[in-house]
Amino acid sequence: MQVRIVDRELVAIPGTRELGDFLPDQLERLQQDIAQEADMARKFMRMFFLFQSLSLDEFAVEMQQKALAIERSYRLLAPVAPRLRVLALAGPGTMSDNAPLDYVLFDQNIQLDVFYFDEQIHGDIEVPEHDVALLVLGESDKNNPILDIIEKCRGIWPRAFLNHSQGIKLCARDRLYELFKSQKSLIIPHTRRVSLANVQWEAFPYLIRPVDTHAGDGFFKIDNKVQREEFLQAHQNEFYYASQYIDYSQEDGLFRKMRIALIDRKPYICHCAIDHQWMVHYQSAHMELSSEKRNEEARFMAEFKTHFVARFGAALQLIADQIDLDYVVLDCAVDRMGKLVVFEADNRGWIHAVDSADIYPYKQPVMQQAFDAFIAMLQKAVDSFAALNM
Repeated sequence: MQVRIVDRELVAIPGTRELGDFLPDQLERLQQDIAQEADMARKFMRMFFLFQSLSLDEFAVEMQQKALAIERSYRLLAPVAPRLRVLALAGPGTMSDNAPLDYVLFDQNIQLDVFYFDEQIHGDIEVPEHDVALLVLGESDKNNPILDIIEKCRGIWPRAFLNHSQGIKLCARDRLYELFKSQKSLIIPHTRRVSLANVQWEAFPYLIRPVDTHAGDGFFKIDNKVQREEFLQAHQNEFYYASQYIDYSQEDGLFRKMRIALIDRKPYICHCAIDHQWMVHYQSAHMELSSEKRNEEARFMAEFKTHFVARFGAALQLIADQIDLDYVVLDCAVDRMGKLVVFEADNRGWIHAVDSADIYPYKQPVMQQAFDAFIAMLQKAVDSFAALNM
């Protein structure tokens, strides 16, 4: 197997980040524009990104499959004179499978191409010219065979290469627990992979979710036997993650969950969601409706390095060292005993700066720090690769 660089002129298509600036106001124009697209691969891939943006994932994946049967390489960001050319190494699927780098690199004078691997790849691979490649495909039963194929290519890759399959596989919820279960500086919820016939835990309450789901899909708290029976009657997935429930609410009864990106193994805060429910997601927390919540998030972000990192920096560094990924995103909290609780580590975690600057005026400069660190990581990899290959 060889990886060959092919200097091709790819014409950019609007990715999910760019489409977010147009939807829904210009949906009809976008549809008409796609209908007039002559290149069938681009037509299908544009439909994929449009359907994904509209949360029509089933239709999106169908269009993506048609596109990938014709072409594997697509350009999402195309500045005239980019300071860096980045190639995201992805697999078939939506944003639940691949990190959407266009949200990180949008309007940063970075060219972004995506090359899609799948299990059908055999023999030599032709990829667009680039300065650095970043593996953005996440861990899952579906994706792991593709991660194995990409790992075989990593050692012969002709350009700088960031992230690796072994570290990504360590992000599986049960493996993450096994990796850190003996550590005293942080808590990973005890998690086991179980079959449908064995959906149980030592004590109530506990949490259950189908394997390979994210963003709260199919995620339930089981408080008693009745709820467990109701769950079993309603769900027929083959495998699930069962995990201990950790009450991370604070004295005011609110739950706070932070998203932290480890970029070049250093922590950057991306949000702090505050809600009265145990399953906290930024959108469902409706931070936009509470100035009190936003004021707290603004303080947390402003004091992140001097307070949070000063307190938990050693634990975050331990995670960075053990997982050994150049880019990975953590969802975490602090329990009532003051311990760092890490719920998830995921290289496809979504970080962005698309929240309204009028409502969240404090976010743009904080997120720009993360984006700057990301670009510095890319440049560092390019420089190191060049030094090794002089």
